Amino acid sequence: MVQPDFSVAFSEILEQPDLLARLRDTRDAWARPFVDLCREHDFKRVLFVGNGSPYYVGRTLRYATERLLGANVDPVMAGEFAFHGLFDCTGGLDPGEVLLVCPAETGHSRGQVDAARRARHTGVPVVCTTLNPHGVLARECDVVLAKPGSCERSIAATKNQTMALYMLLSCLVEAGHVLGSLGDGEYARALLALDSVPDNVRETISISRDWYLRNRERLLSAPGFFLVGYGANYGTCLEGTLKFVECHERPTQAVQLEETLHGPLRSLHRDDVMLLLSTEAGCERDRMTLLSRQLPRYCDNIVIIDSLFQGEIPGVPIDNTLSISSSDFPDVCSIEYLVPLQVIAVLLAQDIGIDLTVPKVPELDPVMLPAYED
Repeated sequence: MVQPDFSVAFSEILEQPDLLARLRDTRDAWARPFVDLCREHDFKRVLFVGNGSPYYVGRTLRYATERLLGANVDPVMAGEFAFHGLFDCTGGLDPGEVLLVCPAETGHSRGQVDAARRARHTGVPVVCTTLNPHGVLARECDVVLAKPGSCERSIAATKNQTMALYMLLSCLVEAGHVLGSLGDGEYARALLALDSVPDNVRETISISRDWYLRNRERLLSAPGFFLVGYGANYGTCLEGTLKFVECHERPTQAVQLEETLHGPLRSLHRDDVMLLLSTEAGCERDRMTLLSRQLPRYCDNIVIIDSLFQGEIPGVPIDNTLSISSSDFPDVCSIEYLVPLQVIAVLLAQDIGIDLTVPKVPELDPVMLPAYED
């Protein structure tokens, strides 16, 4: 009998810093076609289309795309777009004013390929990220952002999500600077934050693993989890929730900061774990602090995930704070704050004894046919 290898998923988390460093060091080459496309088109609408993690890329990058390209942005699930979505419901846009973005891993997903084919037929430009720059999705695209590395052996995608975020956000920053929506000073700060991501991710993996080991027992005994975030990092919470349910299979909710006041906490129990992502500075971070001070009356396991830059929080026990290595730069930090959620999810699965290389519902694929062959 073959013994499960519980180290596979964590080894793929460990690959992220080197893969991100490769992307950082070659950014000028792979980002240029995207910038050229934005020079040639005055995009007024951008659609991010995907299922699962690719959909959450769009949720995370929505507001950065609006600011940097000056376009209306909609993240849409590929399954919904296939049956209900339109590139332009107003009829007032030229096809060249609409951009379809398909963040993908292998580029086989039927929903994304079908959307790209529809776009190609109607004259809408298409951009994708993919491991296969010559595959079935890539052949339908105007710009192909080819990821380095190999397919994930674990069910829970980690490295391909961080690479997709890094590549698309880098492209948006470069395009925003060329289009004039990002001034020289802010552009320089954004590049510095992007350049720091690989080292920050490396350090954060280590910090998160050490924190997990200190808190293993209360995490293992938690019946459920709540992930709370704001801005781009609400998308981080959505992706983190997917990682949690894929890996350790415990009930998990992603909650936008203000939405905590509108019902979700009715299902919060005292022995659940609530992870609060206290990310970029501003009013929302201040409100997250206010919330964190009140929640211990309802739950014993309130954990604030913040950055080393933010310093110690008076009155909060050290193991109720997970301080990671992050620039806290808006949008860029969404890559760094995803990492502790990846680590917690995978190490919990490992301790529970769940083999993440084994699909749980493989019989669905030959029935539902979710992917194309190259």
